[in-house]
Amino acid sequence: MSTPELCMLFDSILALLETNNTDKAIEVIKNGIKRIDKGTTSSSDEKKNDD
Repeated sequence: MSTPELCMLFDSILALLETNNTDKAIEVIKNGIKRIDKGTTSSSDEKKNDD
């Protein structure tokens, strides 16, 4: 996940928390974690193939 994507994610979470929409904020955080994990895994796989 790139820096601009992370900033957008944080902005979304902040807006949800400011409007007391904590359930949706939790959902956004969980989805963000999944995206970051998926990106980390694919990057690791690519490095293995390059060796």
